[in-house]
Amino acid sequence: MTVSPPPWKAATGQSAAPARIGAVVGFMAFVELTSGIFQGFVPPLLPSVASLHHVSAGDIALVTSLQLLAAAVCVPVLTKLGDIYGHRRMLRLALAVVVLGSLLVAWAPSYEILLVGRLLTGPLSAWLPLEIAITRDKVRGETGRRAIGLLVGCLTGGVALGSLLAGPTEDLLGGVRPALLVLAVLAALALGCALFLIPETSTRAARRIDTAGFVGLALALLLLQYGLSQTSKLGWGSSTVLGCLLGGAVVLAVWMWWELRIDQPAVDLRVIGSRSMWPVQLAAMLFAIALFGSQSPNSTFLATDPDGAGYGFGLDTTGIALITLPSQIVSVIGASLHSRLAARIGLHRTIATGAALLAVGYGALCVAHGQPASFAVTTTLVGCGVGLMSGGFPSLVAERAPAGQTGIAAGIYNTLRTLAGGIAGGLFAVVLSNVLLAGSSLPSAEAYRVVWLTCAVSGLFAAWLVLFARRRTAE
Repeated sequence: MTVSPPPWKAATGQSAAPARIGAVVGFMAFVELTSGIFQGFVPPLLPSVASLHHVSAGDIALVTSLQLLAAAVCVPVLTKLGDIYGHRRMLRLALAVVVLGSLLVAWAPSYEILLVGRLLTGPLSAWLPLEIAITRDKVRGETGRRAIGLLVGCLTGGVALGSLLAGPTEDLLGGVRPALLVLAVLAALALGCALFLIPETSTRAARRIDTAGFVGLALALLLLQYGLSQTSKLGWGSSTVLGCLLGGAVVLAVWMWWELRIDQPAVDLRVIGSRSMWPVQLAAMLFAIALFGSQSPNSTFLATDPDGAGYGFGLDTTGIALITLPSQIVSVIGASLHSRLAARIGLHRTIATGAALLAVGYGALCVAHGQPASFAVTTTLVGCGVGLMSGGFPSLVAERAPAGQTGIAAGIYNTLRTLAGGIAGGLFAVVLSNVLLAGSSLPSAEAYRVVWLTCAVSGLFAAWLVLFARRRTAE
């Protein structure tokens, strides 16, 4: 079923004048910096939040999984509505909801209100796809790539900054509540940028809303993401996990059948599945396996006491942040400068280079993880590859998307990455839970090598897919 919204007068006017481009992207860069700080700031504070609300470690895990669930549903819906009604309009809505959610998280008198607040922060993940659509509407070519690279670089840098500032902010302000309130203030400032300083897009997609398509997509993503979020707690053999994953797969299959039979679908699968697009989306999913799936294993490896396990460095939260800081710094630099390299060798080759660096870094980590210095060097190589890929993929997706569908294409890219990262995280958790040291509940060093080798292979395959997409496009 499709529903026609009230008449909407498409925005008119030309792209922003060159003198305004820097200012416009600068304001969106602040929004993305805020988004990164959000994502890096909250995880280190979770133990304090659990203590504040007197809940267990298992219960506090819902604080993370609920936000991911909300993001999985919000991103495709908001980005598609942005293609129809205007991306700035949807960005304003997403920011306003996150401000409300942030206030609830900081103020929450109970654990249940805290969860509601985290649910309302789900639209945070839609900020970048909406900003990519605005950027592509205003600037094209190499300038557009530099702008998107700047946005991704600010996001990546914000994550690093947030993780470093969380603990000191809590200590300085005297508690976790005022520390969380800082996020609400930042979100309110970002909302002010969207209200007064960020322009609206001028290209509009068809104005019919595929209500059944949106509902089906939201339900499928909800089931899949919830099932994945419970794997670490319940295990892959749990009836809840299997039921959610199977139900999500069935709903997704029915949704795909529906989307292919109507004229104006919520997501144009013919575009996403085109020979120039599907290799890019699949490569992005493989990138997510290495990017998101390895985060928790890397942290647990660094925190493991070497006296008891024979590996690891026994680092605390600050030590882990410091040893991974070089990787995060070069990731920011790579994301910001990917367009300059793309101008010399091409965007496809730039992304493939990043994937190759990621593969080499994780391959080296399989054999060179005995000292903190070697771990820092190899992960810095990984970070360089991550930066090039993080900046390059959004540019490539935006350039390949048809006019009027940039928002939904970027949204689907973001959603597929989230799902792939969730699947990888669940699979890696199974590996670390079952490949153990003899007579111990600790993972063996071989378990970590399996994780890193999988990441290396994912990087190699992603590089091949991107180059394959380049050849198919040329043909």
